Amino acid sequence: MDNFKLNYVAEGEGETILFIHGLSDNLLYWEVLANILKKDYRVIRVDLRGHGETPLGSDEITINVYSRDLKNLLDELGIDKVNLIGFSLGGAVALDFAIKYCETVSSLVVMSSFSKCDEYLKKTFTEFKTSLSGGFEEFYDYMIPKVLCPEVIENNLKELEMLKQISSKTANVEAYIKATDACLNFNVDCELSRIDVPALILSGRYDEICPTRYQENLENKIKNSKLIVLDNVKHNLLVGKNNSVISKFLNDFIKNKNVK
Repeated sequence: MDNFKLNYVAEGEGETILFIHGLSDNLLYWEVLANILKKDYRVIRVDLRGHGETPLGSDEITINVYSRDLKNLLDELGIDKVNLIGFSLGGAVALDFAIKYCETVSSLVVMSSFSKCDEYLKKTFTEFKTSLSGGFEEFYDYMIPKVLCPEVIENNLKELEMLKQISSKTANVEAYIKATDACLNFNVDCELSRIDVPALILSGRYDEICPTRYQENLENKIKNSKLIVLDNVKHNLLVGKNNSVISKFLNDFIKNKNVK
């Protein structure tokens, strides 16, 4: 087992929120949302293995390894209760964590994610691996139309190109391929009923990567859960005004622990 520490940022005071990013992202993904919520909560953002400033290490990469890393971090920080928020790959990690370490979880928010890799997702993740084999920039160009609506891309061409150039300098393609393999081997669908904390599930109406049916499945199998489908977005929900909209959902949800 590797002996290393996750890179993380902790801000604010109050109940703890732990943010878990998606494939090829890092803790900066949550910056706008964290800046809103840190006024009322202790907000922790992490870089998963091989992402951002966290090393890949030598362990075989699985969703369970990501979960174990997070549990080790919380133990190190002396945190015994946490509100989990995970996006895409991070949502799968959050589900796995909530099943394996249920006593540590106060509430769960899953965004644009899935509980098992079926034939549709196998095809999707295999396409991810193919584009990654061409390097990060090819992967980036492939992914952008998958995660953002056309008008968002059109209105932010310069910023998106700049982000590609910046990200390509530090991207760990090997880690992203291993993360994709972890997704291909992920399946906790039969264990979802073990999650007994309030769960908020967020989906983009036009998500091509994890269509809304995957979030509907989560709502059906997690007994104390609620699904909210956001209009005018694909896979990436944190677009424009949605940061403030989602922060309100999260604030109300975490404060009240109520999915009704």
